[in-house]
Amino acid sequence: MFCVNDYIVYGSEGVCKVESIGHPNISGLDVAKEYYTLSPVYRCGKIYTPVDSSILMRKVITKDRAEELIGGIKDISADLDVPKDAKLANVFYRDMVRSYECSKLISVIKHVFEKQRRFAEIKRNVPAVDLKFFKIAEDMLYNEFAFVLGIDPKDVKSYIAECCEKA
Repeated sequence: MFCVNDYIVYGSEGVCKVESIGHPNISGLDVAKEYYTLSPVYRCGKIYTPVDSSILMRKVITKDRAEELIGGIKDISADLDVPKDAKLANVFYRDMVRSYECSKLISVIKHVFEKQRRFAEIKRNVPAVDLKFFKIAEDMLYNEFAFVLGIDPKDVKSYIAECCEKA
């Protein structure tokens, strides 16, 4: 269980602050359950979710872990066995991003980036499913990295590039 003022990753919503834990006085919510009241860091609003929700929740990674992941990006594989069929590719990518594991998000980003480069050489467009999950993975990863590194999410891509050039 998380504590008030903890910062967590809540599903695809991303980084959220735990504002309170308890029984919110909101119609439609199960009064027998305890809820987290979450405030997303990168958008407005409140989220009420049961403490025993099936949606993945985890503490944000540490700054040291983010820097370790960035330093090891070259070692994270971009070789994914993505099915050719769009529906199966959608399921494959969905499962990758729903793991909410930073290393898997990096794999998706690297895989699609490399695919974009190869397709550009032969003047073809990358399938929409690849681009959709590329964007989702980037948003999820960059928001968490931005939070723990104390930088703007728009600056994460260039920050990573700079770190990789130095390595």
